[in-house]
Amino acid sequence: MNLAHIEKRSFIYGPGCRFVIWTQGCSIRCGGCWNREMWSFDSNILMPVDEIIKEIITEKAAIEGVTLLGGEPLDQQGECIELLQRCKNIGLTTMLFTGYSANEITDKRIFDLCDILITGRYDESQRTLDRQWIGSTNQQIHFLTDTYKNYKLENANYVEIGIDDDGRVTVLGFPDLEY
Repeated sequence: MNLAHIEKRSFIYGPGCRFVIWTQGCSIRCGGCWNREMWSFDSNILMPVDEIIKEIITEKAAIEGVTLLGGEPLDQQGECIELLQRCKNIGLTTMLFTGYSANEITDKRIFDLCDILITGRYDESQRTLDRQWIGSTNQQIHFLTDTYKNYKLENANYVEIGIDDDGRVTVLGFPDLEY
């Protein structure tokens, strides 16, 4: 897979602590997107699914599940399906963010492999900070299994700030436009 980066432990991209995989490349390219550096399909971090799974397994005791976003994960549909299936096989929950609408998803296995699916293009004119996990009000949250059927969405979004050992600061999430 062509990846932008990995967050081994995050609390803002789904329920609980999650292993978050950011894919590299996006054919949709929504206006106002704040992940433009992930649009290019040029090789960034190339990792076979086997290697990604090995990294996930090293974090398995600390995480509830895996979240895929990007870029556009479904531009690497085959690899995403394999990764989601293998995550389910090792007992982890799965969540996928896509800019495609539910009707545009051509491989219906996606619906069987995700516990939560976020669909829809980011629409800058419908920007929101008042709905958990989404950036614009037109986007849809689909709870596809019973795993999170009682999950209560919050009327807020979050930003996660990390500082690595070298002092590099990362800001993830849904920051205010003033950020």
